[in-house]
Amino acid sequence: MIEVAKQLTPKSYLRTRQLAHYSGNTNGTIARLLHLATCAILILLAVAACGCVNTEIRAAQDEMAKGNFAAAHERFLAASHSTRLTAREWRELADGLCTTEVNIGEPQYPLAEQRETCARAAARSGSSSGPMIVRIDSAERLATNDAVDDALRTGDIAGADTAVVEYQSFPGADQDTIAQWSRQIWSTLEKQEGRNKYRGHHLVPAIAAVSHRYPRMRAMNDAAFKHWVMKNTTVASEALVDHIDLREGAIDLRVASASLPNVALNLDRFARINDAMVARCRCEGRTNIAVEGSGLPAYLLRFDPETQQSEVLVMPQPH
Repeated sequence: MIEVAKQLTPKSYLRTRQLAHYSGNTNGTIARLLHLATCAILILLAVAACGCVNTEIRAAQDEMAKGNFAAAHERFLAASHSTRLTAREWRELADGLCTTEVNIGEPQYPLAEQRETCARAAARSGSSSGPMIVRIDSAERLATNDAVDDALRTGDIAGADTAVVEYQSFPGADQDTIAQWSRQIWSTLEKQEGRNKYRGHHLVPAIAAVSHRYPRMRAMNDAAFKHWVMKNTTVASEALVDHIDLREGAIDLRVASASLPNVALNLDRFARINDAMVARCRCEGRTNIAVEGSGLPAYLLRFDPETQQSEVLVMPQPH
């Protein structure tokens, strides 16, 4: 080996050293090249993924423009599974889901569900879903108004009350409109009871009988009677009634919505109050229990001449 080396010329010996040096660093060079290639591939994959999502959103928008809202909704849902969306893409996607659900409509997407989707979209900066929420709220209000009108037209007080109570749970419920419906319900009830006023021959002896049970009521002035009512509607130091109004032959009580469960457990107390009202006015007497705020009827207490006692009519309750 030594002899062969000696036979090499200086130039050939230098080339041999250079080749030996290159061969020793080949593995490191290849590793660096592989690393760079891997990074490039990952970048291309990320770009491709973003491109797919963008394509999905664009395809959904194209379907929406054609009026194919169900297909558009599916594409928006598919795009929503990505974790690489930009803020703008999220906004476009959320607005798209809102628009498609509103246009597909019920029964697949009830109004309350539509509103929830659109509210989430509208919360994003630059969203265009605000008008959709107004449209949904208007549709729910109009539908409830029709239901209330139809029920009152046929004298169905409970049906009208049910429609309003259900509307109360709607996220966009308008309190002023609820108050207006409440007044319509009470007005219809008053007219209905005015027409159906009991005038049978059992009324006079029935009033006389209940007056014997409450002999002191007749002598009470309004302030004293209100005090008596408040005392008899206080349970375990908790007042069930927030407000009392006296009218000719009627007493109107307002109770907080939170007090309704306790009121339900003590309806016998309110029946006695209506009996006392009958004894005091020497008339049929009516006790109306309404929910504070909405003014909707919760319970109606009416005197029954046949049984000579007051009965409770339970109205639809707030959820």
